Amino acid sequence: MKLWHSEKNGGRRLLSEDEIAQLLSQFNTAADWANVQVAEDFDASRVHRCTFYGNVEIGAFTTDYTRYGNITLLTGLYGSQFLNTSIGDDAAIHNLLYCCEQRIGDSVIISNVGEISSGTSALFGLGAVLDSDKNRKNYLNAIEPVNENGGRAILPCPSMTHTDAFLWTKYRADRELMERFAEITNRNNRALRPPKAVISDSAVIINTKAIRRSLIGPAAVIDGAELISNSSIMSDPGEMTVIGAAVQVRDSIVGYGNKIDSAAQLASVMTGTAATITKSARLTHSVIGDNAHIACCEVANCLIGPGHSQHHNNSFLIAAYAGGQANIAAGATIGSNHTSRVNDGEIWAKRGFWPGLCVSLKHNSKFASFTMIAKGCYQKELDIKYPFSLVTLDDKTDTVIIYPAFWFTRNMYAAMRCSQKFASRDKRVHRGQYIEHDILAPDTVEEMFRAIDLLETGDDGGPGCQLKRKDDAVKAYRMMIRCYCAKNILPYMRENRLATLEDLDRRIGPIEPGVEKWLNCGGMVISEPALAEILGTVRTGWIMAENTTESTEPATKISTWAIVHSLFEPYIASYRETKVKHALKSLAVLCNTTARQLSAGHFSEFLKNVQEDCGTIMGLTRSSRHKDFSAPARTMVYDSAEELESVLGVPEDAAVVHTVREMDALAALAGSFAGPAQ
Repeated sequence: MKLWHSEKNGGRRLLSEDEIAQLLSQFNTAADWANVQVAEDFDASRVHRCTFYGNVEIGAFTTDYTRYGNITLLTGLYGSQFLNTSIGDDAAIHNLLYCCEQRIGDSVIISNVGEISSGTSALFGLGAVLDSDKNRKNYLNAIEPVNENGGRAILPCPSMTHTDAFLWTKYRADRELMERFAEITNRNNRALRPPKAVISDSAVIINTKAIRRSLIGPAAVIDGAELISNSSIMSDPGEMTVIGAAVQVRDSIVGYGNKIDSAAQLASVMTGTAATITKSARLTHSVIGDNAHIACCEVANCLIGPGHSQHHNNSFLIAAYAGGQANIAAGATIGSNHTSRVNDGEIWAKRGFWPGLCVSLKHNSKFASFTMIAKGCYQKELDIKYPFSLVTLDDKTDTVIIYPAFWFTRNMYAAMRCSQKFASRDKRVHRGQYIEHDILAPDTVEEMFRAIDLLETGDDGGPGCQLKRKDDAVKAYRMMIRCYCAKNILPYMRENRLATLEDLDRRIGPIEPGVEKWLNCGGMVISEPALAEILGTVRTGWIMAENTTESTEPATKISTWAIVHSLFEPYIASYRETKVKHALKSLAVLCNTTARQLSAGHFSEFLKNVQEDCGTIMGLTRSSRHKDFSAPARTMVYDSAEELESVLGVPEDAAVVHTVREMDALAALAGSFAGPAQ
């Protein structure tokens, strides 16, 4: 896997006496001109006021000018100092005060930079195992997510996905698997680590103080940065990474298409693709998922899933796992140890974690998917088992009030908006992993089933907690599970021209009985049995011949993360059909039967309920949205309906329109099957 361009192809020659004379006349100096080699068609007129030490190679200059934004520079080398450096063709390097141990690619722009330096044994922010010892205490460049004491330390690698980081962080009890991950990463990083630091083709570095022991990917832009040290910046022309004013990046790996700006600080951080970190955000010992947007705040020792949002100066997140699709509000203090005795506490929140204004949470706590938390200082550890719930605090009695299924009973607009917005915001070009964006997926459906069981067996929410509106919650959970079943089963039947339940059964084959646990595994939703099978293969270190179509060898050694990812590919390819099977099993549970015993009568009743459910969901979406346009507290600041509409827009916004269209189509599809299914 080639992530940056390194050694130039093509011959180099010694300078002629005339070229040396011309270079001297242009105020260039060298410790030994015999150690300066150039391209065959090198143009000495393009090198002025430069100093060369050690072995230096210089490419050709075939163009007169090069541009970045509104900056136009002459190609060539001007007012710069180079030690043991190779420079590609058509570079424009102006006022680089010191450069050593670098391999600079073609068409690179460098201007007004204090230092670009490296050593011969730099790690470039890539993790390594000291002395082949896989014990975490001998990790180099480790990142310590979720636990401040380093008990979940991982080694960063540019080839890793957020799923890989999740597995390494979570499955600590499996020592054999942990050793395998360390071995894979160590081998991977050795292959990726070049002998010299690299500034890749078409990179732009301007007005920057210092870059030390770092790898800069193709087409990356570094404009006004304070410091990049012991780091790797992933980039390419199709998904450029931009690092801007006053940014500091230390001991980190920055992913493709990142935007890091406005004095942000990263130390021991690995970011995914298309992440944005800006406005003085301070991140340490954290892994950040794809499409995350973080500004102003502080994040330390965290594993942050895809689609995370945190935009406020006074929000704080430490020693936590947030499963993605989260939104951390202003004043939130998540995992501050404010009532803890030691710094080994953890918070684990599944996707859709939404703590509101001035929420303060204590270690240790767990939260189901799409938990919304109202303002308050929560003094007790919380174990919220109810997805799509609202958690609030009764200050008078210090009781935690839980409203299960609140999103569906009181805020359907937010639920439906979440179903689409995360997918629409996924702008990744490098899609290194599959991400489940839909709020209704096997992981959240299984959580809803568990919540129904708890509500129907009289659960009180736990010590110091109280449940509200239990009956409404059960009805809402069942309705949304039916919606999930319809969204997966009915389109699949239409696309495959299946008219009846029997046709569907024949198409997808037998469904295994029993309950399966599903995980949001770093953005990928997968069942525990499927994951166990994959991890079992990784643990052995080999893929047997029957499990691979790419190798004619008896077995393939699992030596890179790319090979690990190939184990997930068959699962991802069949994920849609897997969801259809899960939806059928879920429908059977709703009907109090098994998938094998689902009848035409069950299916007919399901189709009728779906048509009613679609109307209910549309109505709840519209009514919860219209509150923003009718509640007195919302309208009192506007003098007229026209002013309100000009500021807020109209109630029927994109989320409402999308929901109406989706539910109309689903209801119509259910109606089209109603006849044949009977």
